[in-house]
Amino acid sequence: MTKENINYNSPYATMFGPKISQARAKIVLPMLVEKAHETETITYGELASEFDLRWAMPITHAVGCISGTLYKLERNQLPQAQFHWRHGKIPRITNIVVQSSGDPGAWICEQLGGVPTRAEYNKILAPIYNYDKWGEVLKALGLDR
Repeated sequence: MTKENINYNSPYATMFGPKISQARAKIVLPMLVEKAHETETITYGELASEFDLRWAMPITHAVGCISGTLYKLERNQLPQAQFHWRHGKIPRITNIVVQSSGDPGAWICEQLGGVPTRAEYNKILAPIYNYDKWGEVLKALGLDR
């Protein structure tokens, strides 16, 4: 097992379960899809304010649940999926969540060894903004309303 995938084996690594972060993830993902369609980012603070939270740390847990859910969905390891995923890799939509400064989240910076340039970050965002299967993702997760 690789280091980067170890967290996805937690029983709370998806948006399906009893934790508040999992319930929030079900609300946040459609918001992120809307932002992706608008080719915009959103801050952790803006997401936190949607839940009347004074600080953004709880949102990082919800974002983690979204990442774990998408990871398992694309590998057909998510029992709660509405259907077998046949659309390949899903871009990590959580990468559009940025810090209040506008810099990418800590995960991206850690993976890249520092804050990426604007051009590097745009290259990360492009597949998210251009992905035409977000509706199918929401449908597979039972979030299409």
